[in-house]
Amino acid sequence: MEALNNVIEFFKNITTEQLLDYAVALIIIGIFYILSPILSYLIVKMFKFKEKDKRKIKNNAFYKPLKALFITCGVYLGISIIRLPANVMDFCTKVFKIIIILIAANAAINIVDPKKGIVKKLRDEDKRDGNKTVASFTSRILRVVIYIVAAFLILYVFGIDLSGLVTSLGIVSAVVVLAAQDIAKDIMSGISIITDKPFLVGDWITVGTNEGEVIEISFRSTKIKTSDNTVVTIQNSLFTTNTVINWSRMQQRRYLLNIKLPLETNTDKIERIVNRIKFVLNNNDDVDKDTIQVHFDTIGLDNINIIIYMYTDIIAYTEFLAFKERVNEDILKVLESEEIKMAYPGQNVYVHHVEDNNEIVEKSTDK
Repeated sequence: MEALNNVIEFFKNITTEQLLDYAVALIIIGIFYILSPILSYLIVKMFKFKEKDKRKIKNNAFYKPLKALFITCGVYLGISIIRLPANVMDFCTKVFKIIIILIAANAAINIVDPKKGIVKKLRDEDKRDGNKTVASFTSRILRVVIYIVAAFLILYVFGIDLSGLVTSLGIVSAVVVLAAQDIAKDIMSGISIITDKPFLVGDWITVGTNEGEVIEISFRSTKIKTSDNTVVTIQNSLFTTNTVINWSRMQQRRYLLNIKLPLETNTDKIERIVNRIKFVLNNNDDVDKDTIQVHFDTIGLDNINIIIYMYTDIIAYTEFLAFKERVNEDILKVLESEEIKMAYPGQNVYVHHVEDNNEIVEKSTDK
């Protein structure tokens, strides 16, 4: 009830001059509110004069911050006309400055957003693999810097002495780094991964006992998705102490097979098998013809070895397995048509048997 009486008393004491000020203030705020989208559009259009699509202009990194800036300026100008007490006006000025800082920080964050702004433009212009990784990592670093700068500026508006704060933060940072050397090592390793690019998001890699597709690279760790659809998080520092195999950087995959034929296979049949396998491989579109090697390699104790060696442009592991299956079937068909059975390891076992007439007979069996 007392609050209501205070409101009534306030309106009773309003003069005609004050009412006129309030009316002018509301008109100014309304004008800025109505003109803010138009002015924002025109300013963006000045720098994007070739752009005809209005939706793209309104999705520009600066459109919404400019719109908020005009509305904020209109509100502040309206408040200035009301002639508030000095202490209240001083507080409103500080709030206005903070809002401007936040608007500017929001515009800067939009600029470094990987989905729009400068980072997106650089990523689109650079067609090399790994743009997504570099853009995402760079965007995160720049966002942190923007947040820190905005926080310092807000503290400055409130009159806080930044020199002492900076010194304190320097000491605290040194203590934190000493206490968290592993974290610092992971972050430095993450930066090294981004700059050296041993692998990128989407690459299939092997590190230690882990193998899978890289799905995310962050400050401290890298996530890979294994073949059984599990996600493994690996600390970035481990990449500097382990060998990393990037299978996605392969230009070709190698196919290697050793066929072991029985020792009794005659030379004519061996030559015919070698030639027929060469013919089959030369008629396979997925085989690099210049790399085909089919040779009568060695004569072992229990077999004759034919080596088959070649390369294919098929890189994806699943597709490569299907390719190997097709080639293996073609080779088996050649052997079947030649009525050749694969050799298998064997050994002679000698059994001493004593007959009734005390004569010792040696029998041998093959296994």
